[in-house]
Amino acid sequence: MRWSQWRNFLFLPWIVVAVLLVQPAAAESPAPGLSEPTELEVFLDGVMTTQMEANHIAGAVVAVVKDGNLFFSKGYGYANLERQIPVDPARTLFRPGSVSKLFVWTAVMQQVEQGNLSLDADVNEYLDFTIPATYPEPITLKHLLSHTSGFEDISQDLFKLSEDEIHPLGEYLKTHMPARVYPPGEVGAYSNVGSALAGYIVERVTGQPFDEYVEQSIFVPLGMEHSTFRQPPEANLAPDMSRGYNFINGGYLEGGFEYVQAYPAGALSATANDLARFMIAHLQNGVYGENRILQDETARQMHRQLFTHDPRLDGMAHGFLESTVNGLRMLSHGGDTILFHTGLFLIPEQNIGLFVSANSTGGEAVGEAVMRAFMDRYYPPEPAAAPLPPAEFAERITPYLGSYTLTRSNFTGFEKIVTALTAPIHVTLNEEGYLAVSIAGEVKQFVEVEPGLLQERYDPANQMVYRTNENGQMVLLPAAPFALIKAPWYSGSGLHSLLLIGGFLLFLGTLIGWLIAFPVHLRKREAQPLAGRLARLVAVVFGLSFLLFILGLLSIFLDIDPAYGVPRIFFTTPPMLNTVMVFPVLMLPAGLTMPVFALLAWRNGWWRLRGRIHYALLAVVALALLWAMVYWNFLL
Repeated sequence: MRWSQWRNFLFLPWIVVAVLLVQPAAAESPAPGLSEPTELEVFLDGVMTTQMEANHIAGAVVAVVKDGNLFFSKGYGYANLERQIPVDPARTLFRPGSVSKLFVWTAVMQQVEQGNLSLDADVNEYLDFTIPATYPEPITLKHLLSHTSGFEDISQDLFKLSEDEIHPLGEYLKTHMPARVYPPGEVGAYSNVGSALAGYIVERVTGQPFDEYVEQSIFVPLGMEHSTFRQPPEANLAPDMSRGYNFINGGYLEGGFEYVQAYPAGALSATANDLARFMIAHLQNGVYGENRILQDETARQMHRQLFTHDPRLDGMAHGFLESTVNGLRMLSHGGDTILFHTGLFLIPEQNIGLFVSANSTGGEAVGEAVMRAFMDRYYPPEPAAAPLPPAEFAERITPYLGSYTLTRSNFTGFEKIVTALTAPIHVTLNEEGYLAVSIAGEVKQFVEVEPGLLQERYDPANQMVYRTNENGQMVLLPAAPFALIKAPWYSGSGLHSLLLIGGFLLFLGTLIGWLIAFPVHLRKREAQPLAGRLARLVAVVFGLSFLLFILGLLSIFLDIDPAYGVPRIFFTTPPMLNTVMVFPVLMLPAGLTMPVFALLAWRNGWWRLRGRIHYALLAVVALALLWAMVYWNFLL
């Protein structure tokens, strides 16, 4: 997950802006559906060239399967810029990130099929540690498969840059189990740790490391000889591993191998042609050639909807994301490391699969863009006029306007502030009467088409519902595994930005002013009560601690690794963080004491009127900042 993904998060299909692509000219529009690989190659060459140039992508790969066969695959650009090694779909290994989870879910369904796992059992039955009983309902494998376990999101320690920093999966899960913040089965909240937990359960019931199990039970039957979950890839595959790149200052900078700690959730390295075999197996309900990885009924069950926020919406199958594109049902999964970005899309009705992967940081939206272009070309949508907002829509939707929190967020750690301040979500009503949903600057417009059902203005398949949940919270519910919950007024990013910036400027100005005034008071030898001098000293302690805390945090989060384009804290905890976290502790006694001194100043007449008003303002702001420190989990 890269820094920008902390703002946008992984592959939110309901907020991705459709990309208008320049398509090669043709004498006449082709009939719907794929017919000739050569025609597809011409089309994809144009699409990929446009995407790679616009997004500064060093290398990419595409594979298309149809009717149980590899229909087309091709590499674009370079797997290694320094050595000028081109991308080869049969040999070059890419890192498909969370597409790895599809192998976790396939393995889980294999074990269900064999009677070793139950989708409805409490997962604690399979673990050697206990997930806390925060809610009466236990977490089951169904919840993990549908990302409705109710875990908060955590990114700390997810990626590492050294093999020495990787811990055994069970050890990692025991020390990094996220808090349960929603009752299981209630809302979609995508979870890397939940997926890794399912992989660990496979390890527990089979007695094999997850990577070995997948090799024997999925890779071998499918003939996936250029795929591995091992980090780094074994010696025979390592030379074919694509490098990953960040485009910076007009050139490409190569990053190193990205180690995924929760490895079942994202550590796969594989070629496009190998993943084509995996797509074929799922499109053929578990069969590839003469081999089978799932029984027919198990595969059909895996592809059926498991969870949705509303019967009118798409949702989650058993691990696959479900969506409707141009009138066709699609099963898909996106995947991102920091350097690699991938999309895997299945169209069961047409027996077609599409795989797209890029090896550069700029490729975040490329999988979605190529899929949209592919669908518009070969399975074009029926023309439809954008609906107009109903007359009473503005009145019904007004209570839902405001700031929202994504369910896939952190709530109990210091990561909480990152999401809130860098990925604000605002819902407004625009001048035309459409509901405008803005996430990190990307805006989608929605209109009500049925009571409580919203439809995206320019994409009828992109829908969500609005309603008030059992806890009285106003929610916007798109296709799982994501949801938006209206945030209370005191949690808005605007308020906290104003408080932090305003508090910083107030205390900075105060400290500078007092520093300048100090020699003046010495020359005039003005009498100052001891308690009054102590009051200002306490304010100085608070102000200095707060200023150093903010500057320390900024220095940590602005320390960007140029090869990856993300702060170094994403990979490791900097020693400076421990020092920075001391400052809120120093602020606490000083901030709680300042209001007492403010009252004494008014009662005893310390300083001039202006001085007493100023100190009272400092005391009020100090209390507000202490509350913010608690709210953002920096205190208590």
